[in-house]
Amino acid sequence: MEIILFALLGLSVGIGIDRAAEILPTRAPIWRIPFRAPLTWFASAILFAIAWTRFGWTIQLALALVYTAIFLHVLIVDYEHRLILNVVILPAIALALALSPFARHGWQLALLGGALSFALVFLIYLLAPIYSRWRKHKLAVPFGAGDVKLAAFMGLVTGFPGSLYALGLAIILGGLAAIGAVVLQFARTRKIDLGAAIAYGPYFCIAGWVVMIFV
Repeated sequence: MEIILFALLGLSVGIGIDRAAEILPTRAPIWRIPFRAPLTWFASAILFAIAWTRFGWTIQLALALVYTAIFLHVLIVDYEHRLILNVVILPAIALALALSPFARHGWQLALLGGALSFALVFLIYLLAPIYSRWRKHKLAVPFGAGDVKLAAFMGLVTGFPGSLYALGLAIILGGLAAIGAVVLQFARTRKIDLGAAIAYGPYFCIAGWVVMIFV
């Protein structure tokens, strides 16, 4: 009975997530996820139900549900708009900081996870353009400023060493997506553009959620 209750709660939250993804971005989408509304409702229902089966009636469940909604919203907006909205991610970071004493890994490991994720992604964000210019290659910069902030949130949620697992999984998923994009591009145009960027935010969200729930 409880799992149905949380699936219905997830469905209701999914409606709100879909609506927020529609009205919060300040520019038109680059492309849209096909059937985004029902997919968002269904995904939110499933993710909430999974969180219930993992944590039961605990404070960890409440945290997981809130963070699930944030991850799902960021995933949708970044995929469609190539934007990670400050109006979402900055309050999310503040919330994760405020709630870190209730994290199952403890506030110390939550802060360490957030700091490490932020530092590693920020370092790549700074060094990647320098390396690209030095090597004189037209390579896509892997992470943007929004990804750096998202990495901090992901690290706070997953703690240490979970943040490292999440970063590794996100990079693997993003790399596979980039390879798939290059293959698809070559199949269509018979050309390869290594300067074409992909949105890494969705893979940070997927990896962060998986580690938050299962690790």
